Amino acid sequence: MAQPRQADKPPRDGDIFVDREGPKRLFEKAAFAIPAKGASLLVFYGPGGQGKTALCRELFRITDAQADPSYGFLRRAAVYLHGRPKTDPDLLLVWVRNEFARAGVALPAFDLALALAWEATRPEQAPPRLVNAWLAKSADFLVDVAPDAVTALREVAEKTVETIPGLGPLAIRIARWSIDRGKRAYLRRSRETLQALYDQGKLKEAHELPGLLPEILARDLNHHLGAHPDERFVLFVDEYEGVFDQGGAGARWRENPFDRHLRTLVAECDGLLAVFLGRERLPWAEDPDWRDDLAGAQHPLDGLAREDAEDWLRRVPVEDETLRRAILDGARERPEAAAAVYPLLLDLQVEHWRSLVAAGETPIPDHFHVAAATFEGRRRELVERVLRDYGAPLQATLERLSVAARFDRAAFADVVTTFATGLPLDHFDRIAGLSFVTPSEDGFLTLHRAMAEVIRETLDEDRRRTSVAALFEHFEARATVESPREVTDDTVTALTEAAELRQQMGVDGFVDWLGNHSDFVTDAARYAADEQLWRTALQFVEKELGPEHPDTATSYNNVAYNFDAQGRHGEAAPLYRKALDIRQRVLGEEHLGTATSYNNVAANLDDQGRHGEAEPLFRTALDIRQRVLGEEHPDTATSYNNVASNLDAQGRHGEAEPLVRKALDIRQRVLGEEHPDTATSYNNVASNLNAQGRHGEAEPLFRGALDIRQRVLGEEHPDTATSYNNVASNLNAQGRHGEAEPLYRKALVIRQRVLGEEHPSTAASYNNVAYNLDNQGRHGEAEPLYRKALDIRQRVLGEEHPDTAASYNNVAYNLNAQGRYEEAEPLIRKAVDISRRVLGDDHPHTKLYQSNLEEFLRQRGS
Repeated sequence: MAQPRQADKPPRDGDIFVDREGPKRLFEKAAFAIPAKGASLLVFYGPGGQGKTALCRELFRITDAQADPSYGFLRRAAVYLHGRPKTDPDLLLVWVRNEFARAGVALPAFDLALALAWEATRPEQAPPRLVNAWLAKSADFLVDVAPDAVTALREVAEKTVETIPGLGPLAIRIARWSIDRGKRAYLRRSRETLQALYDQGKLKEAHELPGLLPEILARDLNHHLGAHPDERFVLFVDEYEGVFDQGGAGARWRENPFDRHLRTLVAECDGLLAVFLGRERLPWAEDPDWRDDLAGAQHPLDGLAREDAEDWLRRVPVEDETLRRAILDGARERPEAAAAVYPLLLDLQVEHWRSLVAAGETPIPDHFHVAAATFEGRRRELVERVLRDYGAPLQATLERLSVAARFDRAAFADVVTTFATGLPLDHFDRIAGLSFVTPSEDGFLTLHRAMAEVIRETLDEDRRRTSVAALFEHFEARATVESPREVTDDTVTALTEAAELRQQMGVDGFVDWLGNHSDFVTDAARYAADEQLWRTALQFVEKELGPEHPDTATSYNNVAYNFDAQGRHGEAAPLYRKALDIRQRVLGEEHLGTATSYNNVAANLDDQGRHGEAEPLFRTALDIRQRVLGEEHPDTATSYNNVASNLDAQGRHGEAEPLVRKALDIRQRVLGEEHPDTATSYNNVASNLNAQGRHGEAEPLFRGALDIRQRVLGEEHPDTATSYNNVASNLNAQGRHGEAEPLYRKALVIRQRVLGEEHPSTAASYNNVAYNLDNQGRHGEAEPLYRKALDIRQRVLGEEHPDTAASYNNVAYNLNAQGRYEEAEPLIRKAVDISRRVLGDDHPHTKLYQSNLEEFLRQRGS
């Protein structure tokens, strides 16, 4: 490793930076003492406007080997969090990964693990763009790779299985991804690191994979260090305090998930100096595991030394000494000569100087006089001065936009038009170029937090309220869709911005609003995005209303729901129970909200295959609803239905039948025939009869449900598709396969249009069309559809799910029917193993798969 420099080099001409020689010396000392094993930390903290971002950029600049060869041993990465959402910990790692990739570090194991985790937990979202990509979801992402140099990952995996045990199953789960053929060696290089993805030779659960990403990224970095032992890493992270504002921090989280990812990365990485810049001390110091590492490593950034500020002004260049003195006097935190120069105030003074020069005026000392005596007053005076320099149209526009966390060109145009600010619509790029504005990769702009705070302080209540309302309405409209199929990344982004603005309108009604507007995000199976919305909502609601409030319970419940939907049932369970605990204390046992929580805890247990534990909770929910609502209520009918479904899942169809019929009777009387819930009850009674083999009795009920749904919901609705599917399944069970096939295909087409390919219901339709073809002896046509269903279920539901087990069974059954016994056997064994773990040995599905396996073995003579 290089030795410390003997002397600082003079700054280059044109560098505009407040030098801060003290922090630079602290960094230099730390950089040349990075250990080969383990990591070291360095923290600079101070209030907004102290120049932390400028310091971060300068430290990154001076460590460029072209600027100073003595830093040539460093591989550098800088992550600026300003304007970026701090709610998705996986994206944090992508940002870190991309910066190190720009520095020439290859990270193949992380890229492969990221692809696997992404497909397992959020397949509906476009993957993040990777710098120097060697692996991507399609050739379109490999912008630097010629099309003929791209090959399917599965193709390469099949030839590399012997070097990476288990890569074959792994590749199946990300078979739609491609790699640069020239980087096949990366698969072998990743072999040891990828073992973290396995447990006793089996790929870990989908919900476990994101938590492994920090360790795998660290292993890739450590591999680079092993090959280049004289090198070291430095990671700069700016505005880290925002992590604890947005990332779900608080007493309810043992650790903030965003912060936890970075802690793990730093803890597992060798040869790393992690430099944090933020408004506050790094709270890791409160953790005994980090206390010693941070002892003496956290340094406050106070005001600037006069000589540093003078040097910066000379390089602007402000050449007149009297003028420089006036600028510095106005940039002090207080009027006293001994007061420190505040970086943000100095920046505003220089911005004012530039405006005067651009306007053809000769700056004089009086232009820079600040009359206010307090820091807050001086800051406000300077901000108002700079805004006046920009002219009334730009000033009015910035004032209105300051209430938004972020805004893009469309929001800018809406503000200009709504409030007739007079600013030309092509001036969005001018705003993007202002010194206190940060552009993001997605086209959004963010005002420097301290600047935005001051601008908002200048607004009277009417301007603040109308600005918030207008921007809220703008983003809310962009987030509003008519069906789950219309939900895009832009929809989620707009809803995120709308939610932040809605918070400014007060906590009353916020949870109900978010619940209504996030429904389609949930229905589109964008569970990771919905999870982040509710995490942020939970933090806001608990802060405003406290832990003992019904809206706090609802927020816990909705975070849990999204965990459940992602197959993360273990993580969901304590949050569902937390919601139940709050509702029991705040609302009491005899409350409908408490009944709902009993129901949801039970449904979570059902999802884990723990039907016996779920049953008494479903019955408790039913008891409460009977007492509070009476028998003649739709919610009571729902509880009858849920108890029946639980009994059906246990194979106790005879006990379930009177309950599911009770639900139908109530709904017929209370809701009438022409109601979607009545249709659901017809469907559920029919399903129960089907499970008992009473297919003839079930058929008219399935058809009745379909008729109602066609009239009430229309053809293009998921529930109508379900009814087509169920009528077809009933016909299939009666041996009327030819009649069933067009109905199965009709259900598939509707689900493809309404729900998209990456949805469990669409997977079910692929499976059912295949099953119908199998029954007609058309096994060759059925196989690719069975495999399509399996692929979707692996990505969306994960390996440890009953539906995935069913798909393994069905592919095996199809192969067996084609005489391909050796291919079938490992798949049916997989179905048996999953079903035993998830549903238990006594579940009917487990017994069926075991019976199928025994039959396969008999046919082979084993």
